Amino acid sequence: MKRLTYAAATMLAVFGSAQASAKTILQPVQVGDETLRFRQGVPTLDLRGPHGGVQITPLEMDHGSYAFTVAVLNTGSSPADFDIANMDINAGPQHLAVFSKDQLVRKAKTRALWTQIAIAAVGGVAAGLAASQQDHYHATTRTRYGTYRSVVSTPSALGQVEAVAAIAGSSVAIASVQNRLDQTRAVLGDSTVQMTTVDPGNGYAGRIVIEKLKAPTTTQRIDMVVNWNGDRYPFAFQIVKEGTPQPAFINKPEPMAPVIPAVVTAPAAPPAPAAPLPAVVPAVPATAVAAVPVRVPATPARPVTRVPVAPSATVDTPVPQIASAAS
Repeated sequence: MKRLTYAAATMLAVFGSAQASAKTILQPVQVGDETLRFRQGVPTLDLRGPHGGVQITPLEMDHGSYAFTVAVLNTGSSPADFDIANMDINAGPQHLAVFSKDQLVRKAKTRALWTQIAIAAVGGVAAGLAASQQDHYHATTRTRYGTYRSVVSTPSALGQVEAVAAIAGSSVAIASVQNRLDQTRAVLGDSTVQMTTVDPGNGYAGRIVIEKLKAPTTTQRIDMVVNWNGDRYPFAFQIVKEGTPQPAFINKPEPMAPVIPAVVTAPAAPPAPAAPLPAVVPAVPATAVAAVPVRVPATPARPVTRVPVAPSATVDTPVPQIASAAS
């Protein structure tokens, strides 16, 4: 059993190293006015259109198939539907279909089924090898007719224990595969692009997986057109070996709207008040002046207040008599 496990591990290591040595990546190739940005080495392409925008980001390969994240933005005036049918992808003469969510689920089920069968088969082989182990006992028997040597073989008790453990381990591994399949189906339902109506001012994003290339080679190009909201958004990627320098990519500045100077109309000043005209007094001839009677208003009589006066008192004062000199 240990020899079998070691051989399987060696095969996986060799297979993994072969895959690592032949690893390829997708590099964006400029075909129009799209812009390129990198985040931790992962490229993202953006392209604006008259009624929206599209963004494409390559993902890790999905069991040998290339995968992408596609995001769309609706800047039009009416709702628009987006689905995998909006994608047109080609690699040379080969048209690459985009898998639907149901197709990806069926593929995941098939892979899980074959994995479970392989686990059960390996577990069954391991259990059979363990159960077939024998313990050999040597015995020597002496009789009066002679001495006889014999070998007794019985099923190994340790082998029986290992067989039970192998079967149990296979059951646990199969249950683990089923759990991972359930998680995968949930993720596919949430992340895979499916028919969605995008309202004006809103966006939508999802994951797409394309079918495998029939004859994948380096320097092969994948052309992708996203038909969105009445406009075409072209993109391109090339398949190269990891470590190949990124081709030149010029990010064109977005066209700026012409700046129209604002015309400021000052409010009209209120009209200045007209100067008062001088009073015109008609000239009067001198003869007329003399003939014009002048009326002098009479002064009103002032009222007289009468104050009563008390009668003066009469005082009898004797008058001194002065003697005359004649006497």
